[in-house]
Amino acid sequence: MSMICDVFDVVVIDNATGEVAGSTTLTSSNIAVEVQEQEVRAGKGNGLVAILHSARDINVECEDVSFKYDWMARKLGQTIVTGAGVAYAMPDWYTVVMESSAKVITLPSTPTSIDTLAIFDKNGAKLVKTTDYTLAAGKVTILKVDVAAGDQVEVRTYKYATPASTETINIDSTSFPSGVTLVLDTIEINEDEEPLNRIQYTFPQAMMGGSFTVNTASERNAAAQNTTFRIVKPKNSKVVGTIQRIPFE
Repeated sequence: MSMICDVFDVVVIDNATGEVAGSTTLTSSNIAVEVQEQEVRAGKGNGLVAILHSARDINVECEDVSFKYDWMARKLGQTIVTGAGVAYAMPDWYTVVMESSAKVITLPSTPTSIDTLAIFDKNGAKLVKTTDYTLAAGKVTILKVDVAAGDQVEVRTYKYATPASTETINIDSTSFPSGVTLVLDTIEINEDEEPLNRIQYTFPQAMMGGSFTVNTASERNAAAQNTTFRIVKPKNSKVVGTIQRIPFE
């Protein structure tokens, strides 16, 4: 007796550029083959006399525990661009300290300009730039008289420059995934868990689905990344894919 007990590994090859992506950290992967059938009934009792077949649809679904940034780019029909950019700081509280008779807070990054800073005192009142505070590099000097050393202020956001190694994906409303070669590979074993053969599915023309959902929660856990593929008939062939049973030598 032989069994398939392990999830697929997957390789995705861009048919236009030859770029390769892959994963060995899938938590599940399914190949669904659906044949469209039309029943033909006739005669007394309306008996089934024939079944007409018109199409075979193949869909592949993969769930990955590993965050694949390059796969996200492919779903958006984009490439990853590396270079400096601009990001927003997240809300955080800072304690006002005295430095040379000045009340200051030190930010972890240097704001691109004072106009992007949003600072609030402990009562939730927004500080006004230049009259309530000034900015010099990453240090903010608090001028407001009712804010004292030891008080906390909330910096809700500001813009800051990101390093040259920053990777950016543009979300373009007119760009969509291109065709890929999809390869899925797993192992056939016997009842003693000994490997018998490698089972490999190859689809030379697959379309990666452009829809995806990013789910996060307060309980720390690995968010699964879901990817779907639809298998398309190649232009010059009626063969949409192959299944190989490759012996271990």
